[in-house]
Amino acid sequence: MTHYNWTNCGEIMHVQVHPYVFYLAISTLISLLAAFIAWWRSAPGSFTLRMLLLSMAVWSGSYAMSWLDISSPAKLFWLKTMYTGVVSIPVLYLIYVLQFTHHERWLKPLHVSLLFVIPVISLLLQWTNEYHHLIYRSINSLDVNGMLVVQYMRGPWYFVIMVYSYAVIAAGFVLLIVGTIRSSPVLRNQYYQFLLASSIPWAASLYSELNFSTALAMDLAPVSFGLSGILFAYSFFRYRFMDLIPVARSRLIENMSDGILVLDAQGRIVDINPAMARLLNNESQFYIGKNVSSVLKDWWEQISTLLNDDTRTELRLPHMPSRYMDLRMTPLYDAQQNLSGRIIVFRDITDRKQVEKDLMRANDKLHTQLIEIGLLQSQLREQAIRDPLTNLFNRRYLEETLERELARAEREEYPLCIVMMDIDHFKDVNDTYGHEAGDIVLRTLAETITAGSRHGDFACRYGGEELVLVMPNINIETAMDRADELHQTINRLYIPYGRFNLSITISVGVACYPDHGNTKEELLRAADQALYAAKHAGRNRVSIYNKSESNDIEALEIM
Repeated sequence: MTHYNWTNCGEIMHVQVHPYVFYLAISTLISLLAAFIAWWRSAPGSFTLRMLLLSMAVWSGSYAMSWLDISSPAKLFWLKTMYTGVVSIPVLYLIYVLQFTHHERWLKPLHVSLLFVIPVISLLLQWTNEYHHLIYRSINSLDVNGMLVVQYMRGPWYFVIMVYSYAVIAAGFVLLIVGTIRSSPVLRNQYYQFLLASSIPWAASLYSELNFSTALAMDLAPVSFGLSGILFAYSFFRYRFMDLIPVARSRLIENMSDGILVLDAQGRIVDINPAMARLLNNESQFYIGKNVSSVLKDWWEQISTLLNDDTRTELRLPHMPSRYMDLRMTPLYDAQQNLSGRIIVFRDITDRKQVEKDLMRANDKLHTQLIEIGLLQSQLREQAIRDPLTNLFNRRYLEETLERELARAEREEYPLCIVMMDIDHFKDVNDTYGHEAGDIVLRTLAETITAGSRHGDFACRYGGEELVLVMPNINIETAMDRADELHQTINRLYIPYGRFNLSITISVGVACYPDHGNTKEELLRAADQALYAAKHAGRNRVSIYNKSESNDIEALEIM
């Protein structure tokens, strides 16, 4: 509050500037600079802080103007302008403290409006004081050492605004001190800087009020604003003031979606947040002081074994419908490492569990589909290389595989033999008994060949009633013995068809690598010529490839 104002006597011809003006000018510039820096901060409360610093600049700047050698009406104008900052600073300070300590719930529009009622009334009374004298009862001129001192006599409303302002400031200080005590170490320096920056001007103002009747020189409050501005600017850069915003413990815990229980050493509930109360279907106050075993009786058997450890587990709650919780229990110890309590955090993971179940079902379904696709692919591959009637490999498979087998035989230096078979007079079977009987004969022949084959041999339907058996790593003598054995087995076959028992004979040609050919074409041609040699010799026999005989057969066919 300003109480006295020095003015120069009008009779003095030269301009006198009191040194106090320079101090006030510096204080004004510093406050404006701090407001400019705060202008670029977007944290909660930044607007209020800017207005607070600008109000300080208005107070100190207007007060400095009133000390210049200007006319009395001009001095009176600047004193009234100064009062805008005087009455607004206490309320702005309290609002900013509430925002800084995260008590915004108290800043409802009605509450803020009520805070500004007395300042607005005081400002109106100041500008109309000459009509009612409620702010200043009288203004007297006093000459002191050639300087004109204007002495103000305080009126009744002056004390109203003074008490109101200091009460509002005191409320802000109490909130700030409590916030400092509760703040985390990383934010405590911010609180210390804020306390120091706001203590200096209010201490200066209080000193001026206590020495109102004797301090004819100056009001110290507006000068001290410069120091406050320096501290605020230092905090902006040194402690990232307003970049790291302190979060009150109550705001954090109360708004958490996780359920939290705080227990003492005896297992009694000393704190519970709303999320946990909702989980327990009752108000928070209902559980304070109760033993956790009675509150969590439905789950106690699942978690009682975890009390002595810092553990994390999952449990299923017997609700309808069932819910799954992620439980974290943390013991609390004092400075002497004695157990002082526990914190239990419940996180609802029902949705996550449902997603996991859905994912598992989807994975199982996908796995089944992949197996089915694999089987279908296998079937398609089999169909592509198998003869649908006899289930033997087809000619395409023979040509692809025989080439690989010959390459392997050449690499590992072992022989490979081919047995080519043809059913004698197969056309007579079809003509006499029908094509269905012919199909049965072919299937029976294929089954007989497959049953008599070694592991590693493979049989193919070469075309029509011609079948081929490929036998890797077998010499000519053994191949002939196996071909003769297969020939005799087929001769002994009786194939039932209706009321008939069909019998067949086959002609067999044998060719071997490397004696009869080095490529698949040469080897198949040799086996085919051996087969024709067997047919030419009267059928129903086994013939091995003989180059001279093959030439005779070719010559006979040409003739």
